[in-house]
Amino acid sequence: MESISGEGTVTISLWADGRNAWVIGISDTGCGMTTEEVNKIFNPEYTTKQKGLGLGLSLAHEIIRGHGGEIRVLSRENEGTTFEVILPSERKNENPASVRA
Repeated sequence: MESISGEGTVTISLWADGRNAWVIGISDTGCGMTTEEVNKIFNPEYTTKQKGLGLGLSLAHEIIRGHGGEIRVLSRENEGTTFEVILPSERKNENPASVRA
């Protein structure tokens, strides 16, 4: 919400992508990001905010990758940003005996 000054829209969507994965889409009509910013946002300690450590997206990226997923980002300066979180619908190569309840 910090990227939207005044009025704006945040849209959250969920869909199956046809490749045994779910996609969570989060889009806003905020200020968007430059290509340089998009290339840095998953780096630990990178932030554009006055407060904060810059770890949020870095940690989210690692957690999602740990589950066999990925995050895609499309952003246009002064138009908004879309994040797509793609997660497999099934865990692959998992040993049932190693799963904890």
